[in-house]
Amino acid sequence: MKKMTFEELVRDLRQRREIGDRPPVVVLGAGASIESGIGTMADLFAFVGCKNFTRFYDYINPLTAGERYRLLGRFLQSQEPSQPTPGYRSFAALCAEAYFDLILTTNLDPLLEDALAEARLWRRDYLLIANGIIRPERFELLLLAGNPRVKIVKLHGDLFHRFMAWTPKEMNAFLDDILPPLRYAVHGRDMLVVGHSLRDERIRELVLGAGGIIYYVSPHTLPDFLDKNENTRAVINPKFSFEWTFTELAKGLGTTFAKAPTGFRQVGTPLLTGLPPGAQTLDDFAGSVVAITDAQGVPRMTGFILAEPRVIITDRYSGERISIQDNATIMAADQRRFSVKVKRWIKSHPFGPLVLSVPADLKIPGLQVDSTQLPPDMEVRVGVAVGERVGISSGLIPEPVEQSISIAPVGLVGQMIGIDCVVAPGACGAPVVDREMRVRGFIVAGSKIGPPSFMYPASRWAPALAESRAACKSSAAHGAKRRK
Repeated sequence: MKKMTFEELVRDLRQRREIGDRPPVVVLGAGASIESGIGTMADLFAFVGCKNFTRFYDYINPLTAGERYRLLGRFLQSQEPSQPTPGYRSFAALCAEAYFDLILTTNLDPLLEDALAEARLWRRDYLLIANGIIRPERFELLLLAGNPRVKIVKLHGDLFHRFMAWTPKEMNAFLDDILPPLRYAVHGRDMLVVGHSLRDERIRELVLGAGGIIYYVSPHTLPDFLDKNENTRAVINPKFSFEWTFTELAKGLGTTFAKAPTGFRQVGTPLLTGLPPGAQTLDDFAGSVVAITDAQGVPRMTGFILAEPRVIITDRYSGERISIQDNATIMAADQRRFSVKVKRWIKSHPFGPLVLSVPADLKIPGLQVDSTQLPPDMEVRVGVAVGERVGISSGLIPEPVEQSISIAPVGLVGQMIGIDCVVAPGACGAPVVDREMRVRGFIVAGSKIGPPSFMYPASRWAPALAESRAACKSSAAHGAKRRK
């Protein structure tokens, strides 16, 4: 066992997303729901008039699924589903921001699903796998599938499916059939345990058997069976409850609902309507980032799909270095490859951009461009498809002042904006977006040793893109008029 600070946990999660390492599997238990208004087992015993678990077992064991649902339906859910707690809202935001992708929970309540709805994760973004409802032979396929990205496995069933394990016998029976595919899905993966004591022997064996690091976050002492485990990272403090932990994780990672990130709305505000075309979630953003290969098919640079106009934008200089001519090959986020045409080389600046066509079969929302003035201290994200730091990095533009920098072998280049973030070779052409997923520029230079990185701002190239689009429309209209 090794002790770990909360700050170290935050740093580890940030680094995972930046370099594309898989996030830890999250294991949740009853501790995740207690602070949300869902009662403890003692409260439940009192609710049904039983003194202890033995009496409760005798009471609930003969009840049918319908009787259990009617009895426990109100006890196991929040009366304000549109107002998740800060902890659940933060946890859902972290799922939306690609910090987590697999959640194993023993809770029967819908608190997590309510929070995901609040975070605007659509059905295409997450999959609810309720044990006892999904056939066991389907678990492996669903857990290993790339889409939807986020999977939630309710190990003991689900309230609204009216299939719930309450007694020890039922809990063991529920896990019998699904443990083999679960073991396979989590093999080698790290685990983040919050709000769960791991006293359940079957779940404890699943966590320990995965073989990865176990981040055990708890306000209580570390269990003896983890104390001698060299893969355990103990993050222990009396204040580390579920609510505190995920609220502070979100703050530390810059993904807190208090800042109203994309896909998250404040309590009491109306649902968004009339959304503009383009990416609305971080999954949309990641899907809009593509790799561009050289003539040998090796990914060498990054590009991104725009929603309006429907084109791919990348760094012109890097395109010239890998000898792109009339056509290029791109690789989408799902690893499919497409041949695309070069639409335009914008040569008003050494770095372009290079404009490519979008394949008709690539059904990606794309990104909107914002060429307005950059505010100071703007938080940004950078999506990279190629190189050592593939993934999504977070950064800050403290002073949006254009500057001239020396970039070998080009020389002195003007109109550059510095970003406090780290990128690596392959990031040239990577989109830099604000919290609303709007493109504010793309990466042209940086260092994997440390910040700053530099972007060519959208304010410099978006107008040329718009002029090109207008010229194409005018030419098409003129041609149509002549044909008449």
